[in-house]
Amino acid sequence: MTRTRLLLLLALVIPVTLGSSVPGPPPSGVSLVVVLTVDQLRADYLSRWHGQWQGGFRGLLTGGAVFPNGLQDHAVTETAPGHSTILSGRDPAHTGIPANAVGVADSAFPVLGDSAAPGASPNRFVGTTLLDWMRRSDSTTRFLSLSVKDRSAILTIGKSRGPVFWHAGPGFTTSRYYADSLPDWLTAWNARSTVERLAGGQWSLLLADSAYPELDAEPFEDRGEATTFPHWLPRNPSEAARLLPSYPWMDSLTLDLALEGTRALGLGRRPGPDLLAIGLSTTDYIGHLWGPDSREIHDHLLRLDRWLGWFLDSLATMVPRERILLVLTADHGVVSFPEFEKERGRPGGRIRLGALVAEVNQAIARRSGDPAILQQTSGLIYGDTARLRAIGVSPESLATTLAPRVWKLPGVVNAWTPGTLGGASPRDVHAVRWWRTLPRKFAWLVCAVAKPGYIWSDGSGSTDHGTTNPDDVDVPIIFMGPAVPPGLYPDTVRTTDIAPTLARLLRVRPEAKLDGRPIKAIFK
Repeated sequence: MTRTRLLLLLALVIPVTLGSSVPGPPPSGVSLVVVLTVDQLRADYLSRWHGQWQGGFRGLLTGGAVFPNGLQDHAVTETAPGHSTILSGRDPAHTGIPANAVGVADSAFPVLGDSAAPGASPNRFVGTTLLDWMRRSDSTTRFLSLSVKDRSAILTIGKSRGPVFWHAGPGFTTSRYYADSLPDWLTAWNARSTVERLAGGQWSLLLADSAYPELDAEPFEDRGEATTFPHWLPRNPSEAARLLPSYPWMDSLTLDLALEGTRALGLGRRPGPDLLAIGLSTTDYIGHLWGPDSREIHDHLLRLDRWLGWFLDSLATMVPRERILLVLTADHGVVSFPEFEKERGRPGGRIRLGALVAEVNQAIARRSGDPAILQQTSGLIYGDTARLRAIGVSPESLATTLAPRVWKLPGVVNAWTPGTLGGASPRDVHAVRWWRTLPRKFAWLVCAVAKPGYIWSDGSGSTDHGTTNPDDVDVPIIFMGPAVPPGLYPDTVRTTDIAPTLARLLRVRPEAKLDGRPIKAIFK
């Protein structure tokens, strides 16, 4: 969908003149800042089903400052780097989080109550976030950050220790970076919100079948297994707990826990503002399995819309609505199933970068005995370059050899090495996005650009994100609250602009140079 088309569709539900503004100073009465990040919420979703919103999405679209031309403006459009930009105001190259695989995994900090879950901490994160700026201004600032995913809950708020929780096993927990035990309120919530109540549950369509223009059965969805409604959560509680993030109910539980935590921690009840960060992950799980063109993603977002409305209404009973400053955005988008694109005569395919890297690793292993020195994700080949040198392999020579092989893969537009990326044109948006992704000291060999409609994938049965193309980088950004002028704004803004905008609204000062800047339309 073109951005012009997107603006026209959104205009149908936002009866406010473009660029309208409310004069006056920034708000001094904000009690709670709420940051909602919907994992894999493509920018076009809010307009695609605009006539069916009845809850939170409709309230945000009609009452907020809506920027449909938002960007996660970097190359590796994954969860960890995306979340690292939102409240830091900095690109992944400066947060130190270029990819999920080098995000929050940390065996030094085990997860409480789940020995099978990997340990996690923000130790790779570099710099500060809005939370640090708020706490420097007011040391009594309270906060809560939670999500289904550890990297979502952790990287949104940076290195601050405190109430940071994510889903592992049958309930929500944390790691020993943050605490040695769970608070009583969370233990009690876990006990009464047990997944056993949901085991065996049926996910059927929320609305009549005629409300969904999408086909209900595509053979490439969900590995060819659960391609049609209804979908059933397994009756076995442990299996149900494992699969629950792929069912809409997970987001409702996350929002319910956010309300419980807000109540227990007394967020928004002080003279100064507190921070509540919520990562809603289910859209991502469903999007991977069934894709952005499925009834499943459509139905899930209809449900999320209603749950967000319920959440905001419930939150307003604890913190007056006029004292809440809210932001909604996403960490990345998603590409349609390549098989879906081909069925409709459009370009699309899977770029099997993993197979190439596996082949090279096998050759290196004959010399080193290590079959996994190189790794790959989202068009990026990286690895232990010091280990390569130790076994007599020049990383620079290997990169020079690899780049043309990557470039020749079907669906690849361009490929660079550390020696050539710096010479790319600053007008090449894809090169710029790679500049914004790769930290200066990060050891990598090749980065590449996929054609539109293609994904980095060696398998089948799911779709993915991670390219530099619009389907992945385009995300919605919406502000709503005191002194925020509602309206539809065509400005191109970035997720790195969210933190400096909130900082100016809250009258707190960032602690370092930022890549983002305050969004001018908010302050007209």
